[in-house]
Amino acid sequence: MQLESSYGIELEAFIDLIRLVTGASPDRPSSIFKWEEASKYYYGSFAIFPGYYELRALPVLFFWVSDTPLESESQSLVKYDLQAKSNQITFLSFLEEKDLENVHTGLIRFIPIVKLKHPPKIFSNLG
Repeated sequence: MQLESSYGIELEAFIDLIRLVTGASPDRPSSIFKWEEASKYYYGSFAIFPGYYELRALPVLFFWVSDTPLESESQSLVKYDLQAKSNQITFLSFLEEKDLENVHTGLIRFIPIVKLKHPPKIFSNLG
């Protein structure tokens, strides 16, 4: 049996991906996958649907594409600050004590960016 590829849904902006990742599980945000293909930078996260292997659901990858990387090579963490009036997203290389101020309110979230060397075949039908 051959399983179908993931179903891809392209988002309008990177902030939409951040909202989706943090809103789906506020206590424990998911990771964001990043990979480069054909001089484009893909950022994405899966929606997990139970029953895929019993052929009752299809995994969905929500993604956003950029012509340039959003973060520097050393940055692999997104800080999402819901309290900020502007610049709600900051890319970090590591956490400092100042980054953890007000994290107890639940209005600041940290999302790791997982860099993939090559996109898995399950991402072959995007767009």
